[in-house]
Formats: sequence, structure tokens, C-alpha cells
Amino acid sequence: MEYKNITNYKDAAKDFIDNEKQFHLGVIPTEQSNPRTRNLSATIAKDTSEGIKMILSADLDIADVAAKAFETENFKDLVKDIKRVMDQRKKFVFSSVGASGRMAIQLDGAWRLFWNSLVSKIPAKAQTFLEICECCNSFTTGGDRALVRSVENFEDYMTFGARQVVDAGIGEGDVLIGLAECGLSASINGSVIEADKRGCTTYYLYCNPKEILCEHLERVRMVFARPNIKPISIFVGNMAVSGSTRMQVTTVELLTAGAALEIAAGQWLKENLSEEEFKVVGTPALTAQEYAAEFKKLRDTLSSGEALAGLTKAVELETATYKANGLVTYLSHDYLLDMMTDTTERQPTFTLPPFRKFKDTESAVSWAYVKDPLYPNEVAWQHVFRRPIVGLDWTVEDYKQMEAAQSIIDNPPKVGSEEVEQYCIGNEEDVSRYSRKPANLILMDINGSACKEAINWYNKYLPDYGNGVVIRIGRIPEGKIADNEIYIPVDVPATCTELLSHLMIKLTFNLLSTATMAKMGKVWSNWMIQVLPTNKKLIDRSVRVIAELAKLDYQTACEEFFKSYLNRKPEDEYRESYVVETLKRLGFDPNADVQ
Repeated sequence: MEYKNITNYKDAAKDFIDNEKQFHLGVIPTEQSNPRTRNLSATIAKDTSEGIKMILSADLDIADVAAKAFETENFKDLVKDIKRVMDQRKKFVFSSVGASGRMAIQLDGAWRLFWNSLVSKIPAKAQTFLEICECCNSFTTGGDRALVRSVENFEDYMTFGARQVVDAGIGEGDVLIGLAECGLSASINGSVIEADKRGCTTYYLYCNPKEILCEHLERVRMVFARPNIKPISIFVGNMAVSGSTRMQVTTVELLTAGAALEIAAGQWLKENLSEEEFKVVGTPALTAQEYAAEFKKLRDTLSSGEALAGLTKAVELETATYKANGLVTYLSHDYLLDMMTDTTERQPTFTLPPFRKFKDTESAVSWAYVKDPLYPNEVAWQHVFRRPIVGLDWTVEDYKQMEAAQSIIDNPPKVGSEEVEQYCIGNEEDVSRYSRKPANLILMDINGSACKEAINWYNKYLPDYGNGVVIRIGRIPEGKIADNEIYIPVDVPATCTELLSHLMIKLTFNLLSTATMAKMGKVWSNWMIQVLPTNKKLIDRSVRVIAELAKLDYQTACEEFFKSYLNRKPEDEYRESYVVETLKRLGFDPNADVQ
């Protein structure tokens, strides 16, 4: 980050306050504390189940917000445009950044998996299905490498998002769907504006009140000023943990955009398959309002009974593992991407070591990791994306043209396509995952997806890890598959891209990680005290948390943040967050009870 080039903390604070006002975001609702989860850290320390229910209370409005969005003309147009793209064999592309960028990749992957699965079911139309499969694409700020590890600063540039649209080669007749998180990241706004300029039909799903965004953010005003961009409001209120948009924001995005995909797919299949062929497909889609109703049932199910008891056991297992300085490794084939969207996002949210490259023996080992027990690394990555890996092979000249900071021009980040496969998620043995104990190997059995080969891999390597459990979620088949099992039973309808199952996994893993980190003391009340400031948005978030908890004005808090930030040695980056270090220096105890 360019602020590392400034040596005086007061100069750095003055520069950020004077010149980066577009990243001062305290007025944005999703950056503020949620009253429903105000005492999260104190509650979950005493009662894990009550803490989990408190986190889920922040999801209460999602079904109603989605139901309202489904009735808008722009949502109905989105469904029609996706169907038109399928008919015309054009492109529709999901674009976003950070946690929403991971959702973009997930929507793309789920679409591709479904249409490829039809090839073997209805061979006579195989070529047609393959063509429809290729109608969908996705990109996230920083390229596909950002799925694995955040790319510093990239979301601060509208020019970067615009360039990715150009690189994607989309234009008139195509559709771009911007998952705008909260409109805070510059890159996503740059991508939708560029798409509109190029003649794409462009949609902008945004998650804060329009009037607040337009009043304070020029980059958002620029989007709404373009009459051809079709906005869809899905504002669900404040996040369960302040500013953690990987929670409710990405959930409502997945529900809304995923429903549009499935409804359009269902319409196309109804028109283009015979009655007998359609029977083989099953139920490709629900009605729009049924998606909202099913999500409400899902949230309610996780909040009570056997599902809540299972979630509680899983959270307490993971918490005990980390408190003992241990490691967790999740196993899945069918749902590996779902788990990756959560485990990789833990790094910037809670200042944890990121995923480590396979050949790297020096960096810290990530607390949680994912592996595919079926396929070796190269093939496992192909099954994650369901398409070729797309990196950013930008040159120094490219960065100069995009007006990047000098620090990026001098040291361009490694975000090429070859970077992704250096993270070993395949079935190769990885001794780092049990390099310290306790090492918990967790096989995820989702809707009965734990096949014989996955169970065999789990049993083969369990002695190396020493500890293991099978967590069974969703529709759970009868009979045990391991000695140690945790059950989280949930009945969700099966549709073409398994949208409700993906939402089920998302909620489960968001709960698992957030509840665990709250029990670990990495959340105070419901504030993100362990945020890792990898971009200017997160610098502002760090400053505001310091100001709120230490009762300081913004300028003083900013100076205190940069005093910590500029004096940290690189090898100590993941020791604790700059927020916690600053609060401790100022006399605030982040481990104190919440009053």
C-alpha cells in the first residue's frame, strides 16, 4: 500500500483525511453497528447457541427485501435479458470485488456445472447445452487469484474494473451484472460504467440506500447518472459484524442474482425441451416469491432445534482447535468453492494468515484450509472454476495508463493465471495441514455428497491428522459414515443450480467462522477489531473502529492508526490487527466485558 512510503504518521493521516474523502464511509449503514447484534461477543462467550441465534437475527430482513426486489420491473427485465442471452448465444457476465467477487465466481460455476450435467442426461442436445453453458462468465477485481487471497488496493481504482470489462471482450447485446456490495469499492463502479459505455445491458445490484450513497460517493453518483444502467436495490440493513459485507450483503446478492439465473434457465428449458426431456431435468426453478419464502424457512431452521445444536457443536470444536493453536482442514469435492468463499475471506476480516502456497515453507500456515479428496491439484482447480483460470497479466505500462499508485507500478502484484495453481487444494498429501496439533480433518457431507472415494481419503489420512469429524448438512442419508459425526439437518428444495443448497452452505460457514472468531475474542461487541487494512476502505473502517471504541475524533484516531501501521515490521503483519494494537496502546482493553 502506498502509505508505507510515508514515514511520518501524522503526514500519512493528513494525506488520508485530506485526499481520500471518498473512502470516509462512516455514514454508510452497512459500515455501522447493528443493534440486533450489539452484545455479540459477550453473549457468545457465555452461550454459543444464543450467539449463533444473535448472528442469524441480522438475516431477518433478507427474505422480505428479496421478495420486494423480485417484484420490480428491473428484476423482471434481468430475467428476460438472461433468457435473451441464452436464445441469442450472447454473454452475461457477473462482475464484483471482494466477498461479492467470490459470489460472482460461484454463480458462474454453479451455472456451468448444471448445463454440463445435462449433457449426459439428454445427449441429443449436448451441443446446445455446451453453448448455453458458455453464455455465462464472471470476474472479480484482482482476477481469479483474488478468490484465494485478497489483492491489495485493487478495489480502490475505477480504472481497474473498467479494464477488466475491456479484457472480457463484452459489448452490445451482452449483459453485465454488477454485484455492487455497497457501492463502496471503486472498481465495481468502474466496471459497470465501462460496460454501459460499450453497449452492454447493465444491471447494478446495490445494498445501501441510494440517497446516502449518492450524497457521499461521487463514484456511485456516476453510476446512477447513467440512464441505461438498471439498478436493483437490495438493502438489508447493517451487517451482523460492523462492515463485514461477506455476511448479509453477499447472502442477499446470492439469493437475488441466483433466483434470476434459475428462473431464466427454467423458462428456457420449458420452451426448448420436449415434455419427456423436461421430466428428466426435474424442477429447474421456483417462482420468485418461493425463493424468498424458502430462504426464510432456511434461516428459521438454522436458528433452532437439531440444526442449531449441530452448529453449536461445530463452532465449539473449531474454537477449541484454534485456542490450542491447532489447524482445521475441510474436505469436499462438490462444494469446495462454497467453502473457499468463506475460508479465504477470513484473512482480511480477522487478520489471519492467508492460504499458503504449496512450496512455501516459511510463511505462517493458514488456520483453516480446503482440499478436494477426489482429484489432484490441477484438476481440482478446474472443478472449482468450471472454466479456464483467468489471471491479470497487466504490464507496468498498463498500470501507468490506469493511473495506479507508484507502489503498484514499481512492484506489480503477482496475479497471473499461473498463481492460482500454486495453492494446493488437491488430494496430494500436505504435511503443513497437520504440522501442529490438534489438527482437525473435517469431511463435509452436504446432501449426501460424501462419496466412497472421499470417505476413503478421509480415513486414509485421519491417522496423520489425529482428529477428525464428518459434518453432515442438509438432506442427510440414513446410516453413519464415520465414528464422529455432527448433524445439521436442513431440507431445502433441489433446483437447477442448487441455489438454496449454496445459500445453506453460505449461512452455515458464515456462522461457523464468525461465531468462532467472536468466541476467540476477534470481535468486540459487534465491531471488527481484527480487520486487516488491505485497501483504503478498510483503512477508514479501522480508523472508525478506533474512534468509536477509544472515544476519539476521526483525525486523532487516524493519526493513532498510522502510528501503529507505519511502525509494524512486515513479519509481524498477522500478529494482531492494527486496530487492536492501537486500542491497547491507548488503554482500551479489547478483551474487557461489553457493558
